[in-house]
Order: sequence, then C-alpha cells, then structure tokens
Amino acid sequence: MKRPLLIFVFQFAVLLSFFSQESYKTVLSNFLTKDEISDSYLGIKLQNQSGEVLLKYQSEKLFVPASIQKLFTTSYTLNILPSRFTFKTFVIIDGQIDSLSKTLIGNLIIQTSGDPSLESRFFKSYSFINSLNTVLKNLNIKFVSGNIIIYPDLNDYQSNSRWLWSDMGNYYGAGYSSHTFKDNYVEVFFRSSSIIGDSTKILKIDPSENTFKIDNNVLVGKSNKDLSYAYGAPFQNRRLMKGTIPASKENFRVKISMHHPKLFLKSAVENECFKLGIEVQKKPSININISMFDTLFTYYSPPLKDLVKCVNYRSNNNFAEHLLMKSASTQYKLVSLDEASAFLKLFWKSKLGTNDFTFKDGSGLSRLNLSSPNLFNQLLNFQLSSKSIIKETFLNSLPVAGVSGTLKSLGKGTVIEGKFIGKSGSMSGIRCYSGYFKKNSEYFPFTIMINNFISSDYVIRKHIEELMVAIYNKL
Repeated sequence: MKRPLLIFVFQFAVLLSFFSQESYKTVLSNFLTKDEISDSYLGIKLQNQSGEVLLKYQSEKLFVPASIQKLFTTSYTLNILPSRFTFKTFVIIDGQIDSLSKTLIGNLIIQTSGDPSLESRFFKSYSFINSLNTVLKNLNIKFVSGNIIIYPDLNDYQSNSRWLWSDMGNYYGAGYSSHTFKDNYVEVFFRSSSIIGDSTKILKIDPSENTFKIDNNVLVGKSNKDLSYAYGAPFQNRRLMKGTIPASKENFRVKISMHHPKLFLKSAVENECFKLGIEVQKKPSININISMFDTLFTYYSPPLKDLVKCVNYRSNNNFAEHLLMKSASTQYKLVSLDEASAFLKLFWKSKLGTNDFTFKDGSGLSRLNLSSPNLFNQLLNFQLSSKSIIKETFLNSLPVAGVSGTLKSLGKGTVIEGKFIGKSGSMSGIRCYSGYFKKNSEYFPFTIMINNFISSDYVIRKHIEELMVAIYNKL
C-alpha cells in the first residue's frame, strides 16, 4: 500500500473514532441531564474487545459496588480452585455393625467441608438427607449405641464484622460455617389478620431446632410487601423480628438467618434416624480421630461451575462467602471470614497491577468495599483473555439481560434483551451494573456505578436501561 493511501486510511480511522466518541458523549450528556442522575455520584466505562476506551466518566473514582463485588469473588474462585472441584461430605462410622442385633456399636459421624449447597434450596435435585436415608436403610440398623457427631468439632459460624447489624439476622446476611446447612437460613411462616396494626402469629419454622427461638413483634402493615426483618447474630439463639407483613395472609413466608447451622444439621440427621425407626443412645461425645474409621459414603456437591453460576445468577451472598473461604484456605488453612477478603485483594492486586481498591468481603454486602469502573473493566478484560475453560465458565455464569437471573427485568423488550450479560448490584442509594454488551460476535466491557441517589431505585434503573439501549445502538 502506497504511503499517501496509508495516511488516508489512518486519518479516516482517526476521524471515525473521533465521531464515534463524540456520539457516545452525546448519549452520556443526555443521561447526565436527568435530575435523579445529576444529584448522584456516577462513574462509567465502556470499551471494545481490544481494550479501546469508547466512553468514560469519572471511571477512576471509587464507589460502593454492592453485589457486583461477586464478579471478583467468582473469578478468583475459578482461577484458584480446580475446574472439577466439588465439596465433599463424608458419612463415617467408628465401630462395628452387629447384624444380629441390628446395632451400630459406635458413633455415626458426618464430616462436613463448608459446602454451601448442602441441602440447599437452590439445588433441589441434590439432597444429602435423601442420600443419607438410602445409606441408613441399606445398613438395616435399628440402634446406634453411640451418638451422632458432626465433625470437625468446630463452632465456627461467622458473620463478617463489616456487615451491618441489621443485615446479620436476615437470610441474606447468613454467615459462613464449615457445617452450613439449608443455606443457613430458616423460613418463618406467618398468619396475619385483616386489621392494620394487629399482631401476627407464627405458624411454623422450617427447618426447626429446639434451641432456636423467635420473639415476634411483626405487625400487619398497609404495604403488600414484606417489610419485616430480624435481629440476631451467630450463636444468639433468639431472633427478634419486627416490621410488617401484608394483611390477610396465611403461611406468609419470611426468611431469617440461623443461629447455629451445626445444630440444625445434627437435628435433621436425628430426625431422619427417627423416621427410619433408628434409636440413638446419645452417649457423651469424646475426641475422635476419623482417619481410623470407615467411610460409608461420600456426598458430592454440584460442580464448581454450577456453584459459581448460583452466585452470579441468584446474587447468592452465602455461596459467595463460602467460595471465597474455600479459595482463600488454599493459601492459609485457618483463614477467618474477616481475613478472607485480604487474599482476594492480594490476588487481584497481582493480576491487575493496582492497589486502588478496598475489599472487605466476597459478596458485596459490606458498604466498606470500594472499587472503580476502571477496576471492574480490568477484571472483565482479564476474563476475556483467560484460559478457555475459565473464560467459558465465567461468561456462562452471568445472567442475561431480559432473560435470566437478576437481569431478567433489565432491557426486556429492548435491543439489549439477550445482548448484555453481567451482574447487578444494589443497596439503598446504590445501583451498579458490570458486564459485557455482545454485538457482531464481539464483547464490549461495560460498567456503570451510581451511589448516593435519593430517588426511587426503579427510576434509576429505568434511566440506566435507557442509557444502555442508546449505547448498544451506537456500538
């Protein structure tokens, strides 16, 4: 190609880029004129798959990310744990089975490993309890001369100290435990009258555990929404419930955190034995060495790709923290929930070459997390260049706008339906999105973070949706 032609092509490309950027700036300018947006704190970054910046606005500023923090956690997990990783739960015996008396002479031991999906409501086709039932039936025993032991003998249920007290008692603030069971929350079923301000009645708690108590101060409210909440922390066996639920309801369900997952798991195993007619003597527990005992069976969690997808599709805080703990424990075995985020930060500092962010948890529930649109786009670009199995698993874990997961209502019926994959994050006064536009077989990393707005979240979401539609039309 001759030199004049090369110069012309270069100048033409520059001119196209200029007009393209000016076009995006017009879209941004229209967005910034919205009253609800102009009063808030905003950052945006858009790039193409080659990394070229198409649009940015305060992209280096730090924002509270809310649940888009889970993108860092799930990506970290996929880069740390083997692709075929599963959590394992072992059922063990430390004695002999006397077939004549149908007696297990010894203890029935359940060895857990921090599996967040153990009897989870999010994986109904998996059931540890049903598997245990089958094994106990096959043993054909009617008496256990020892006890049911949940191993390891740790009471390690932890909440993150950077979470709000008002969050810890509710299902989304359930903490980490090596003995996690049924997502570490219980479902409380209420009956409410038709009289506003009247008291309510608790009909049932599922699962139940005899040391867990609820002080019910929930009233009948005017709203048709669940405005109830619970106060309580790990190992506090009483939950104080306040707020309101809708009128004239029967079996109205509210989810609150457990106080002690290990006790709930043990209670569930004991109940299964009772259903099968197996009597447990319940001798006092002693120190045990499980390496000397027989494993009856091993229960496997869903594969890692499905656990990661549950985090991003469902915005599951509990799964996010458990995956963070498992990943961090590969570097330091005795890591605590408060410490785990430091390993998350060290990993991303080494991969992205920056220290301009603060991580305090893996789920985004803490308001002390601080990140920028720049940082999220760096993560998104990092994933595009990852090993194919990591890249594919990560991309497949993301909800699709207008179609699935927490993005199901975003852009439905617009040009971005099915054309944006990513993660949403929201708290009071916070609304964020980070992910990829998909157009002409190319990925366009995009992050928008809005903090400190005082209008309704619905209005902010609609303005963001309009912006995303306008951007997609310009790509």
